[in-house]
Amino acid sequence: MVSDDPADGMAGAVKVPHKLAQALRAAGHQCDVLFSEELGTWPAGGRLRDSVGPWLAWRAVARQWSEHGPYDVIDAASAEGWMIAWARRWGRFPGAAVVARSHGLEHIQYDELLNDHAAGHLRKRWWRRWWYPLIRLSQVTLNIRLADRAILLNCRSRDIVVKRGWQPPQSIDLIPHGVDATRWTSAPVSGAARGAGALFAGAWYSTKGAPYLAQAHRRLIGQGIHLPLTVMGGSPGDPDAINERYVRASFASESQPWLTVLPWETDEDAVFAQYRRHDFLVCPSTAEGFGMVVLEALSQRLPVVCTTAVGASERLRAGAEALIVPPRDSKALADAMARLWHDAALRRLLGDAGHERVREWSWRHAAEATLGTYAAARAAVAGAK
Repeated sequence: MVSDDPADGMAGAVKVPHKLAQALRAAGHQCDVLFSEELGTWPAGGRLRDSVGPWLAWRAVARQWSEHGPYDVIDAASAEGWMIAWARRWGRFPGAAVVARSHGLEHIQYDELLNDHAAGHLRKRWWRRWWYPLIRLSQVTLNIRLADRAILLNCRSRDIVVKRGWQPPQSIDLIPHGVDATRWTSAPVSGAARGAGALFAGAWYSTKGAPYLAQAHRRLIGQGIHLPLTVMGGSPGDPDAINERYVRASFASESQPWLTVLPWETDEDAVFAQYRRHDFLVCPSTAEGFGMVVLEALSQRLPVVCTTAVGASERLRAGAEALIVPPRDSKALADAMARLWHDAALRRLLGDAGHERVREWSWRHAAEATLGTYAAARAAVAGAK
């Protein structure tokens, strides 16, 4: 597996290959993972890194192949696989199948960033608006087009890929993320005492719904609903003090007494401890490939409010396993939060139903589905010879 992301195991795009690799190894398979550290430290980041990322991935895979290969499958995320797939067509990496993996189709992410710009929550300068589609999105498209098979997370992404002719529907697999089985079995009992209020867990970005959550909380306070809200996250890599100022600046003064800001957490046990002490999770994203926090929260019987833009919402029954609201609707978000805060019976009902729903979403099941994709991709390569 190859991805030009730093090996921070708490970020969703990185946690997936970490956990899948563990599950595949436990099943007796060899699985090596290359992150940005293995791809190279130069260039350090930004637009230049995006431009040359596929070349860095090709170079790292070629080196890995020489030292530890050959491999049966090369699983490349985002844009990183197109040069690998192209080189395979010209005789490099013989016999290997190339699978394109999306942790959230970047074309959707980009469209929602433009919508955030139009809503006044983000400033996208004109030159950034043409550069990203030209350089990054075109390479993501090539990665999917040239791969033998694609792994996506939600129906919206699949519909785009099929409609634009990047892959036929029979070459696309929708594979949900997983959760450790031991986390599921060690969840708090039904109706366990909590009391810490609402929890937001993740990076504090516009596409995570940050401005709409701040608006919704202000609305609640204005209605006399003093709901404690914990924001656990911020901007990964920034000092805690800077993160707290950054997050708090999004909220109105009347929200501040009811707001707790926790730093970006790299200890998974500490994250799950927060799932167990809060009353519900809120995931207001405007673009979210899957939303692993939703799965993790439900595994701990923590009820969830999320938007229809969260990929996991496609697999949950609205009103029975989660409260699901439209994206960019702070009133609907506030109403759902108030409803859960005031109704302990509903919280218990959603927590229990959600916990049962995600029983099948283990990393073992995700690994088994991934192996099915790999087998189909290898069969396609063998059939093309």
